Amino acid sequence: MEEASDAERNKASRPYDGIAEASEEHKRLVAQLLTTAATLERGYQAYRGSGNLQVFQPQVNELGRLHRQWLSDLDSFKNSLRVQGAEPKALEYVNEAFGRVAERIKQLAS
Repeated sequence: MEEASDAERNKASRPYDGIAEASEEHKRLVAQLLTTAATLERGYQAYRGSGNLQVFQPQVNELGRLHRQWLSDLDSFKNSLRVQGAEPKALEYVNEAFGRVAERIKQLAS
């Protein structure tokens, strides 16, 4: 009876339970990617909200450059995870989360 209780208590309760914790370097990269993504989203929203993108064309062009760099950095991050042997489930979560962010930014940029 006690063994069953211990097994239940130690059972994964969240889908990501049991996945190895990310390295400090990967945590830093995720924070950097999320910060840049937020900057891109806010920037595009602000310029689109102004109604006149022509006035802000240099800034919009800079956001475009930052967006391309962010996509490149994101690909490098994913490749780094693969090379270091990240679990398939961890890669799936990264792809899903950043895929949603990338799609929002793409929609704002167009």
